[in-house]
Amino acid sequence: MIGPSLAGSKKQHGKFIVAGIGPITTNKKDLLRRAGVRPGIVAPENELEIFCSLCVGRVYYREENCTLYFVDSPALSVSEIIQQVFKGIEQTPRVRQLYMDEHNLFRAAYSIELSAAQRKPLFVAFALAGIHINRSANGRA
Repeated sequence: MIGPSLAGSKKQHGKFIVAGIGPITTNKKDLLRRAGVRPGIVAPENELEIFCSLCVGRVYYREENCTLYFVDSPALSVSEIIQQVFKGIEQTPRVRQLYMDEHNLFRAAYSIELSAAQRKPLFVAFALAGIHINRSANGRA
């Protein structure tokens, strides 16, 4: 149920959904433009830093452990792209939910370990969807 303060929300440049931080655009074009303009992470110290650098339309691939980190949105579902690619290569993805706290109360990003055979078609699908891929430099987190 929408509270009285949100009842008068106006629609601007596409659709909006209401989230904990206020209205969020669901216009895929706007989301991808923001992901391209936002600076990428250079050398994250840990998974929490990776999570804090993510946004809709951007994923982070850590070369050292072959792990992809991402967040999802109703407007641009990375999980759906992963599901479709893995369906095409007849495999089942093993996506892991990450948390911001030690008690697993606050959800953060998702991660998935990828083999080279999984990574190549998935990264092509991301490129076709306009998703930006940040990669760690060798020897860094």
